[in-house]
Order: sequence, then C-alpha cells, then structure tokens
Amino acid sequence: MSTPPHVLALRRIARQLHALKIGEAVHAQFFSADNAPPAVPPALPYDKATRPSLACAAQADEVLRVRRGVYVAPSMSEREFDSHFLAHVRGVVDALDTEFWVCDTAAARLHGLWTYRDPGLVHIVQTYNPPIRFEGRLKRHWSKTLPARDRTKIGDVPVTTLERTIVDVACSAPLACAVVIATAGFRAGADPAIVAQLLDERAGTRGVVQARRVMELCDPDCASPGEVLVRLAAILAGLPEPRVQVPVEISGGTAWLDVGWPAIKAGLEFDGAVKFSGLLGDPLIARHQQASRAVGVERAGWYVENVVWDETVEFQALQDRVGAFYRRAAARLSLGLEPSAQPA
Repeated sequence: MSTPPHVLALRRIARQLHALKIGEAVHAQFFSADNAPPAVPPALPYDKATRPSLACAAQADEVLRVRRGVYVAPSMSEREFDSHFLAHVRGVVDALDTEFWVCDTAAARLHGLWTYRDPGLVHIVQTYNPPIRFEGRLKRHWSKTLPARDRTKIGDVPVTTLERTIVDVACSAPLACAVVIATAGFRAGADPAIVAQLLDERAGTRGVVQARRVMELCDPDCASPGEVLVRLAAILAGLPEPRVQVPVEISGGTAWLDVGWPAIKAGLEFDGAVKFSGLLGDPLIARHQQASRAVGVERAGWYVENVVWDETVEFQALQDRVGAFYRRAAARLSLGLEPSAQPA
C-alpha cells in the first residue's frame, strides 16, 4: 500500500525543519518575517469610580470598549487592526465564565503566525454545543473533546496548540490562508508528527481533504508570507514547482532569490514592508544594495521581477501575474534574449 502524499509531505517538512534548526540549511541564518507571539493587553480597572471616565475616554476613542465592563487601551506598538483584535481577545477572556480555548485563525494570530486576508474574528472552541455561534466579533465552535495534547496557554489566554491550530485552519480556511498559516506554524515549532496524528484522527470529516493538500503545498523554507503566496500562486497556476531561496553566483558573493526556476534562469523577489522600512538598516543603503544585487543577478543571466504586497490582495490576480512572468521568462530563453531585452 503506497504512502499517502500528505504523509510524505509531512516527512519532508520534518527534514526541512531539522535542517533549519541545526543550521544545515544555508538560509537558516537569513532574515525572516517570523514573529513572536503578541501580548494581549490587560483590561483597564473598571468599577463605579472609573466607569464615567472610561465611558468618556471610549467616546473620545482613547480607549476601546470591547465588551460590557471591559475597556482596553489600544497598543501603540501594533497596527490598528491587530490592536483591536487583541483588545477583543481580552474582552472574551475577561467576560466569559465558561471553559474555552481561542482557536482557528485567532489562535494563529496569538501564536504570532502569519495570516492572509483574515477578517480578525475571535474564534473560540468549547466542549459543549453553544446556543449562540456569533456574537459581534466572537465566533464559537464546538468540539466534543479537546485533549490536553491540543491545549496550551499564551500568557493568561487559553489557546489551541500550534499543531491543532494548523489542522483547524487547514480544514476550514481558504486554501491560500491555510498554507500561509501552516508554513508559519511549522517554522514556529509545530511538530509534523503530531499534525499527522491529528489528520489521521479526522479521516472522513469535513475539510480533511483540503488539509492534506495544505501539507503537500507547504514549504517551511519560505521565510515570509509573501514568498509563500508567490510560490503557491505558481503551483496553482500550473507552472513547474519553483524553488525557494535560490542561490545565484554574482561578483562578490551569492545572491539568494526568494522564488525561482533555475531551469530557465528566472526568479521573483518579494518586496515586503520590512525590507526598506529601516528595521534592517538604513533604507537608502538597503535600496543601493538591492540595486547592485539586481545588476549582478542580471549579469549572471537571470531574469528577475519584483512582487509587492499590494499584488497579493487578490490571489487570482497574483496567479495571473506569476503565470505571465513565467511565460515571458520562458520566451526569453527560447529566443536567446538577454535578461533586459523584451521579446517581440
């Protein structure tokens, strides 16, 4: 009996993670977009004395009223969307008096994982069937059991483990979102063997077919959500599967392309918000180094284009964009053109 493709994929992922962990993979030391778990802010003190001032502050948008009697000061270190999400998590934690665990894409956010086009709902799972599933930004799920293996805490917030979160999302989220979160989850330390066990337990249930496909599409060598999306777009567009972290020898060293096809000397670079933000050094120096590197890659005979985050907003459009790039690159190769030349 042949081994199922998703099992083979999880074994591959385990090998890749081991290579990253021990530094065997050259790109293990590269900058990545991996995040630490965010801090869920505490609720502000609420009683008869503070209630009037908090109500005034909420009307002035100085604090957030997330549930009755729960007010939170928005975090200045997070984007507004993320800050509001974390505040609503606090509202759920402080207001609910029943046992629950934050799950699904909400758990992914609390674990610090990358997400893609997530509306920011606070998903929770309970071990009884709740009479109300939706309540504002809160969405309740029901599971007959939630083994201790699948439970953990981040600070004082009960959440599903990385492995359980990966499988929950893989079963229910849109494919691109699921692959992004699974990739980040494995990079954050999820155990492929436990993920395999969870998938076996869900055999025959809703969403498990997609979840298995997610494992096949996952490549933890991708160092950012943008790289995940570009690679996935290429595969779903029917192109030959690209490599990630592709080395190109140039004058003075090695340039590493985010995603590429060595057979046709073509690659795509993802320019995320961090690259020229100043977090990696002087933005002017970063841009100069990027330009010099691009010249070196072109002189090495490679044709490369850049993808920016705005081009990922509509995934089908990204697929079309990547497919068109590949066809241009293949046409150049067949015509023997230089990388900078335009095919007729």
